[in-house]
Formats: sequence, structure tokens, C-alpha cells
Amino acid sequence: MVETFWKEIGESLAGKWAARALAPAFAFWAGGLLAYVHKYGWKCLADWWTARSTPEQAAVLIGGLLGIVFSGLVMERFQDVVLRWAEGFWPRPLDRLRFALVRRWEKRARRMEERWHALAERCEGDPTRLPPKERAEYARLDGFRLRLPFDPGRMMPTLVGNVLRAAEEHPQVRYGLAAGVCWPRLWLLLPKEAREEIGNARERLDESARLLGWGLLFVVWTAWAWWAAPVGLLVAFLACRWMVMAALVYGDLVRAAFDLHRHELYRRLGWSMPEGEDEVEQGRRLTEYLARGTRH
Repeated sequence: MVETFWKEIGESLAGKWAARALAPAFAFWAGGLLAYVHKYGWKCLADWWTARSTPEQAAVLIGGLLGIVFSGLVMERFQDVVLRWAEGFWPRPLDRLRFALVRRWEKRARRMEERWHALAERCEGDPTRLPPKERAEYARLDGFRLRLPFDPGRMMPTLVGNVLRAAEEHPQVRYGLAAGVCWPRLWLLLPKEAREEIGNARERLDESARLLGWGLLFVVWTAWAWWAAPVGLLVAFLACRWMVMAALVYGDLVRAAFDLHRHELYRRLGWSMPEGEDEVEQGRRLTEYLARGTRH
């Protein structure tokens, strides 16, 4: 009976969502079970299990599976909260820490910008004139500076926050289009392939946020096993690294969507196509129109 139950449940839950949402939840609860065994031993658990009747065992298995599914759904609902924390949107009691980290990022960005300009002047716009070590440094700085907010006053306290803020800022700086206003409209106009690529990138970002949440929650099992804290913190650390990489890919795709498809937004709204230096001002007017319905 138990074998048949697991076979049917496994077949019904197999799929992309199960792998991404339920696997971390299963690992979390399995880790909790191992932590319990670490403290009380296998015999205690085995004695409790053998004392249950077959219907009770089936009920425990079904209840456990439902608990895993429910916890996976709850974490999926809270993934945006975790991501916002990872970006640096913290409550007011943490303002002092937030501002200190923002100032640190501002200083770091200023140093990188000064170093990049120094290398750019030396090579006169041609990096091949630099020695190999400085050429690699120039390429690294050139790529990284574009992934930080253009306006230092909009710096976030974390790398993930700065990468996503820079991607959000890109269409407004380049084209006068505010991403928060224009993105939902542009999304509906994107080709299917572009939406799938951006959707997959966003899912990887959300997946890393869920993994970060599970890693931090895993620390609660420290009450039963000392190793739960280092395991949970290691998972959280790796999730943060993956989140940065996912944010870089997602941000680049959002930039590309505005670079390649913004004219479709003008066309579908019946606006004239912007040209040359007037594009930023035209983009601001379009943003104002979409946000408030005013057309100047």
C-alpha cells in the first residue's frame, strides 16, 4: 500500500514546478528529520513508527507530503519578500546599517569610475594598447560600472539591489522611459521567444530567493543538531551568489527588451517614433501619458 501510494504521488507531482519548488521543501523537512534523529536516535523514531497501524502510517505519509507541498507554496508566496530583503529594502530600524552600506557602495563606485577613466585615458579608447593585466582590469571595470546605478544617489546596500536598480534605471537614462510604468505594457508586446527567455531568467532569480529563504530557515534545526547552522548558512551563501548571477542575466535581458522593442510601444500607442536627441524627452512624455494620462 505504501509503495503504491508513493508511486502514484511521485508520478502526479513530477514536473518542473515540483523540481524547483518542492525539492528544497523536501530537503528542509528531511534535514529536520535527520536533526531529530541526531538528538534522539533512530530507535526512538523507529519505535514510534512501528507502534502505528497501517492506516496511521498512511495518514502520516499523506500528512507529511501535504506539509511539504504546503510549505513549498508558502515559500513561493514569500519569495518576493526574500528578494526585497536581498535587494536592501529593509525596515526602518535597519536604516543606519542600510545607509552605511550605501555610502560604502558609493565610495567603491567612485573609485572604480576614477580608475576606469584613468585606464581609458591611457589607452585612448583602445584597450589593446594596455598591458594584459591592465586590459583585463579595464574590461572588468567597464562591465561592472554599467551594472551599477547611473545616479549615485540611487545606490542600494547590496550587490543584487544595485544590479536590479541599474537595470531598472537603464531605459529611463537612455530613452526617458520609466521601467516601472512602461515595463508592463512593453511585456505584452514582446515576442513569445523574448518573453520565455525573460520569464526563465526571472524564475531563476525567484528560485535563488526561495533557496535563500530555505537556507536561513534551516538554521532552526540547530536546536536538535549543531551542524544545521553551518549547513543552512552555506546554502544561504550559495543562494546569494546564484542570485547575483541570476540578477545579472535578468537585468541584461530587461535592458535588451527596451533596446530592441521600445519602438513597438510607441507604435501600438499611436505615438510618433522618437528620433535622435529628442528620444529622451519623448520618452518622458510617453511615461507621463501612461502614468497620468496627460499628453503634452
